[in-house]
Amino acid sequence: MSKIRTLIIGIVLGVCSALLFGLFSNWEMAMKLTGGVGMGSWLLAGILSGAFISSDRTRANNSIESAEDKKFRNKYSIILFIFGLPFLIIAMIIYLITK
Repeated sequence: MSKIRTLIIGIVLGVCSALLFGLFSNWEMAMKLTGGVGMGSWLLAGILSGAFISSDRTRANNSIESAEDKKFRNKYSIILFIFGLPFLIIAMIIYLITK
């Protein structure tokens, strides 16, 4: 999946979910949903990238990890980061508009 396609899917899903809850006058729930999806995808991206482990554990993982595994982890951590970005931006916009 390309990065641009992932961004477009994130934007479309984020806007649709925010508008769905917004039409029912529940902007707080729309903000929680979009923010939760954005933070969840960023958390998964951080786990896949190894951002939450120590440097000695990173070196140990790199020594036993194959090139295919590293490519897989990097690819999907970038995709999850890009997917979550529109959701977090939409949550911030909803917050700024409603407060």
